[in-house]
Amino acid sequence: MSRATRSNSGFSLIELMIAMTIGLLLLSGLAMIFVNSSDTNRELQKTAQQIENGRYAVDMISQDLRHAGFYGHLHDLSSITMPATVPPPPCESSSASELTKALRFPVQGYRGLIHASNPASDTRASGLTSACTTALLTDANLKPGSDVLVIRRADTNALVSTDIATNDVFYIQAGSTSAEIQLGDGIAVGTDKKADGATAATITLTNGALPAPAAPIRKLHVRIYFVAPCSVGSAASGACTGAAGEDTIPTLKRLELTASGTITIVPLVEGIEYFKIEYGVDNLPSTVNINTGYIGDGTADRYYQTPPDWTTVIAAKVYLLARNTESTADYTDNKTYKLGSAAATDNITVPAATGANAKYKRHVYTAAVHLVNPAGRREIP
Repeated sequence: MSRATRSNSGFSLIELMIAMTIGLLLLSGLAMIFVNSSDTNRELQKTAQQIENGRYAVDMISQDLRHAGFYGHLHDLSSITMPATVPPPPCESSSASELTKALRFPVQGYRGLIHASNPASDTRASGLTSACTTALLTDANLKPGSDVLVIRRADTNALVSTDIATNDVFYIQAGSTSAEIQLGDGIAVGTDKKADGATAATITLTNGALPAPAAPIRKLHVRIYFVAPCSVGSAASGACTGAAGEDTIPTLKRLELTASGTITIVPLVEGIEYFKIEYGVDNLPSTVNINTGYIGDGTADRYYQTPPDWTTVIAAKVYLLARNTESTADYTDNKTYKLGSAAATDNITVPAATGANAKYKRHVYTAAVHLVNPAGRREIP
C-alpha cells in the first residue's frame, strides 16, 4: 500500500523549484535574444533610413543642377541684360525685369565655413541679400557651416494652348536669342499670347514658318537649397527660430519662388547635417569662339568654392553629410568627414562630434554633376 502511494506521488518541492529555475533561465535567454534582435533591427532601420535620405538628397540636388540654365529654346544668354548686382539677389520675388536679368546666372552659391575644431564656431553662409536674411534665411533658420545653392531654370513641360497660366505665377517665354518673364493671369494661354492669356506674344520662334509662331510658355523655377537646424520650425512657413519645443534634426530645405511676392520654405530631407558644393568653371580657351559666342569649350578647367565668374560655371561637385535622425545609446562617432577637395581654400573637414551629438551615426554622400545646359552652350561643334 505504501509502495503504490509513493509511485503515484507528485513532484517534490525541490524538484519543482529546480524546474522553475530552469524555466526562468530559458525565459531570460529568450528575452535577451528578443531584446538584442529588436535593437539590431532598430539600428538597421535607422541605417537604412539614413542611406535612403542621403542618396535621395544628393540625387535630388544633382537632378536640379542638370536642369539648371534650361530656358526652353534660349541659347544666347548674352542678349539678356546683365543685372546691376553680380551675382543677382537670389530672393527677388516681384520684379519680372530683375528675374529676367538673373537668367544670366543659372547657378550661384554662398559659402559657409566649417571650423577646424569646434562645430559651434562654424560660420553661416555670407553674402546673402536682406530679402533672404530678413525673414527666410535668418541666423536661426540657416545652419552654420553649410553652403547655400541657387538654381534657376524653366519647367521641362511647356503649356499647351488650352492650359491656364496660374494667376500671379511667373512664367518664361523664350526664343533662341531672347526671353521674357511674364505673370500668369488665370486665363488659357492660347497659341499666340503671353502668359496673361490676353497680350500678343513678342517672343517668337524662327523655325521658318510664316507668321512665326509664339515661343512656348514654361513655369519659371527659382530654387535655393540650404540646411536648417530643425525639421519643423515655429515661425511662418516652418522657419526655425531656436525656440523651446522645436526639434533639433538638421534638415535639407529649399526656398521656392511660388508666386509674385511669395517665396515658400519647402522641407526636403531630414538628417542632412552639412551641405557643401564646389563649382567647375570653363574659361579656357579665353577667347570667344565664333561658332558658340562664348569662351571655353564645354569642359571644366578648374573647381572653386567661390568662382570668380558665376557665368562660367558648367559643373559641380556635391557633398552631403547625413546622420541618423535618432541617436544610438552605446555608440560614439569619433570620425572626421571630408566634404570637399584637397585644393579647397578653407577647411573642408568636419571635426569629430562631441557630447550627445556623437551618438549619431553618419555617412558622406557625393556626386559630380555636369550642368548640361550651360556646358552645352559652350561646346565647340
